[in-house]
Amino acid sequence: MKIVDLERFLSGEGKPIQQLAWLEKNFLQEVILQLNDIESRKRLALYGGDRIPENERNLTDSRNRVSLIIEYEFARIITKILSENGVNDWFCSYVVANRFPDLEIRNSQGKTGLRFEVKCLQSTAEEKSANFSTLRKDIRPDTDFVVVFLWEWFYDPNEIQWDRSPYILDVYVFNASSLAKLRDWYWLNNPPKNLGGGFQGFDIRYAVNCVGGQFNEEEGNFGKLLRLWNKNFQYRPIVDSLLLQTETDYENFKRSVVNIGFKSLASQILPRLTGNPSISRFEVGTYRAGYKSDDMGFIQAFPLIRSKLVSVMIEHNLKLVWIFRDKYQWRHYSLSSSRIEFIKSGKKPKTIIASHFEG
Repeated sequence: MKIVDLERFLSGEGKPIQQLAWLEKNFLQEVILQLNDIESRKRLALYGGDRIPENERNLTDSRNRVSLIIEYEFARIITKILSENGVNDWFCSYVVANRFPDLEIRNSQGKTGLRFEVKCLQSTAEEKSANFSTLRKDIRPDTDFVVVFLWEWFYDPNEIQWDRSPYILDVYVFNASSLAKLRDWYWLNNPPKNLGGGFQGFDIRYAVNCVGGQFNEEEGNFGKLLRLWNKNFQYRPIVDSLLLQTETDYENFKRSVVNIGFKSLASQILPRLTGNPSISRFEVGTYRAGYKSDDMGFIQAFPLIRSKLVSVMIEHNLKLVWIFRDKYQWRHYSLSSSRIEFIKSGKKPKTIIASHFEG
């Protein structure tokens, strides 16, 4: 990594689209390597039979705790990279006021460089619901970025004999102002049908909507990271190169998160169903359909999958399949004598193993 680029970009010089490319292709790739290094992962691991809660409320608390630690590790690694490259006057500071952003690059004279809002998503979470609801007035268009880490538990004890430890699967970065522009345009042009003569918009604190003539703080889908924008939305903002890049990156992000999460889910559950530790991917045409282990398969739902199911199962020698929606609701089918039989359905993947072995 070039020292001149490190200081130039992290101190906030350069155009936003250049900063974005440098963060994505250079800096954050080095951050992932260090986050996934054993020295970092040992600080986040579970040891000696430690358990985390399985009920939904406390499981969310545990995920939030992991996310917070990843954020702290990210800040530590930023300062470490700067120091190792001889950039000693700049460091990463925490924003302790509990407001946007989470982290700021600063120097000893108090100058602020890039600022980061950090989001973390567990790949197998049914509802990957991190929020980005900061108003655009509070975002610096040239220096503020949203960084999203996608992580999952890995059961891979090495020199350190942990039970499991978080592993960063991928990282995504967006210019915060540009992402907020897409979010706001989509939300403002997609109001509820029962406004009751009112309108929706923003006050100086947060987004405000109206239902049946009553105004209240928006607490629905506004700001949910995987629902900020729809590329097929008929009303489009005036675009520039940065906004086009943000839209492309956002659509790639949504697709990547779903696909990686589904692979993580298959890797965790299929081997427990079959007793075979290996899984393989299979496809239907050009569509990445799913994963299999022995004669059992997991398939991502897509249009017409039910009508194609017999041919898919015969082609890939599958006797049992589970079809999943994006939030991992599932339907279980078997194949016998070229006939499909529906077995059962469920809302959460964690119920699959028990329901299968219970018959």
